[in-house]
Amino acid sequence: MKKLLARDVLFKEGEINGKLFVIRKGELMIQKKEGSKVRNEGTIGPRSVVGIGSLLNGEAHPYTLRAMETVEVEEISQEEFQAASQNLPVWFPKLLGILHSRAKHLEKNKARLDKIHALPSLLFLCARYIRHFKKDTFNLEPMLDDLRVLNGLAYNDSFELLRGLCGLGIAELIPGEHVQIHFYRKNLPALLYRTLFTRMAGKKLPQSLLSANDQTILTAFVSAAKTKGVSKQDGTFISVKDFTAVYKRLFPMLKLTRRALENLTRCHFLYSNPPFHTVDFDKIEQFYANLETVKDLVELNRVYPLLDKQLLEAMKRS
Repeated sequence: MKKLLARDVLFKEGEINGKLFVIRKGELMIQKKEGSKVRNEGTIGPRSVVGIGSLLNGEAHPYTLRAMETVEVEEISQEEFQAASQNLPVWFPKLLGILHSRAKHLEKNKARLDKIHALPSLLFLCARYIRHFKKDTFNLEPMLDDLRVLNGLAYNDSFELLRGLCGLGIAELIPGEHVQIHFYRKNLPALLYRTLFTRMAGKKLPQSLLSANDQTILTAFVSAAKTKGVSKQDGTFISVKDFTAVYKRLFPMLKLTRRALENLTRCHFLYSNPPFHTVDFDKIEQFYANLETVKDLVELNRVYPLLDKQLLEAMKRS
């Protein structure tokens, strides 16, 4: 029997000792490294068994266990387990290994689901920090502390979720004494959050999720604005001639018609001069819109479909 005093460490995170431990008396604190900090993840008490992966497969311990009081622990080495196995049915060690592998698989799936469920809260907090600091770059640690309060997501899991978002091309992490995140379009976190919230709260698609037709038109508008756009107080103006030429060049198999433009003008994402519903289509001289709003919409509709599968893949690569 091994005895620990308060604050003694049973084993450290990352340590490989090939041992299993059975807690007979007292409580121990589970601690994990999260960035530059060590955080408490809960406690374990009498009759708890820890270190099965270490015993069976020589795995590193995934956390540190520190005694909160006087603790008595029974320690079982690989040699002792193998000797004891001689008196057990031959299938028992194999069954124990299968159960351990299954538990690890379930734990991994739960951790992945926890990250996915935390995504709306993460986007909400990013939008709030951008609005508070009035810029597209901010320190990560306070925001991740807030996310932990909202969703209970640990720092390392939050960081993995953020790296996954960066893998979709919407932001980048800036290393340093205090890690920062920089969003390429500062309105995107708020747009993504509102879109996710609307999808969850109602049965209808939000207006911000565009059809393929609407996306081609706005993509052509952004492209035409780069070279042919004229900025005025109301937005960026493009002549119908220039806009049509760019649209035909980008999408030669599609035709720009009045019907194709109806939804964008009805939703007030795109305007015309004269107003769209007051004249025939061939009488319109210009199209105009807030260029930054249009860019945000185009980027939103690029990223939103990627949240389903590619976000998970991006997290695996990070």
